[in-house]
Amino acid sequence: MTPADPERRLFDQALDQPKGPERDAWLAFTCVGDPALEERVRALLWAHEDGTSFLPESDKESPKATTPERSGETIGPYKLREQIGEGGFGTVWVADQEKPVRRRVALKIIKLGMDTNEVIARFEQERQAL
Repeated sequence: MTPADPERRLFDQALDQPKGPERDAWLAFTCVGDPALEERVRALLWAHEDGTSFLPESDKESPKATTPERSGETIGPYKLREQIGEGGFGTVWVADQEKPVRRRVALKIIKLGMDTNEVIARFEQERQAL
């Protein structure tokens, strides 16, 4: 069994559950004791159900969009220094902002496929809070 098999199996089963609180309860019960597995399956469900992306079509197919970020890489006005965290939705990097001001920042990068409206809204709320 490959590592993706439990996620795929639970994802398929979750699709058979009614959306909303019933599916949430089923998933929480099924994944009890493994919150990381529950988060990965929820991410698959969100990506499957939303199907939208904030990336332009040309960027979705580019090799850059499918390769992990590396220290020293530049993304917009940010130069990545070191990865300091990783979760179900993406990675967090220490980065140097070059423009409009020079400063050190924490930069969250959403994983490919996790760019659903719900996840983007969550990051926007977090940004506003900060």
